[in-house]
Amino acid sequence: MNKHFSDARYYLGRAATHLKIGLSEELEPVVRQVRTRLGYEGEQDLEPQTRVGRVRIAATDSTARVKQAIRARRSDEQAA
Repeated sequence: MNKHFSDARYYLGRAATHLKIGLSEELEPVVRQVRTRLGYEGEQDLEPQTRVGRVRIAATDSTARVKQAIRARRSDEQAA
């Protein structure tokens, strides 16, 4: 009996995942229109869709952090 419940929970989880994916695909045009009308279309997406996009953002963020750390170190050295 316990196996039936665990199977049901597994398939319920998969159904919820597929529902989320389906709804996001169906509502994408509506979301795009709302963002355009509110003026948010120019902003970058919070989560890139491709692996290359995620790597590019991570590289940009890490480069910015390194530059900030170098500037902070230089200002500390000048103050000393």
